[in-house]
Amino acid sequence: MVFEISDYYTGGKIRLKPRVELYDTRDYTGKQMPGLAIVLDEVDQNENVTEPYASLTVSFGDFLTLKNCAFIDTNNCPFAPQLLSDEVAQDTGHSKISGYCEYPLWVFKEDFLKEICGEKYEQYSEQFDAYMRREMSEDSVKVSTGPAQRRKGAQKRPCKQTVLQGQIVFTQS
Repeated sequence: MVFEISDYYTGGKIRLKPRVELYDTRDYTGKQMPGLAIVLDEVDQNENVTEPYASLTVSFGDFLTLKNCAFIDTNNCPFAPQLLSDEVAQDTGHSKISGYCEYPLWVFKEDFLKEICGEKYEQYSEQFDAYMRREMSEDSVKVSTGPAQRRKGAQKRPCKQTVLQGQIVFTQS
């Protein structure tokens, strides 16, 4: 797959070939996990890589608990919205602000990720799925007594703690 973008500064056409790279990140317990990165290489008319062009994605060091997602480096890749028209990803509507820049969170289509670098994507996908299965089976429903219940005069009912994709939700039972 090759994208053709309009250069932000000159308006000329540039041909880019995406590839998947993995980086190390850690979850909330410190467990090492792979992070998903998309790198864009400039290619010639025969799709031979001439040089690395940009990293489309940016990491903030957090393990993203939403599969196939990454923050987009719109600061260094102002052409990024052009790629959404190629239907390889969808904007989630969420973003992260760092300094003066806002980085949207995109979810990439699985077919796209498999096409551009199947082996690395499979490694990411297998580790992500195994992690989520383990987390959901170990932490899906726990009953505990929180600090509010332990205070004098508090109700003696436990809180049900449900962990959903890394988010903890407490409900009174």
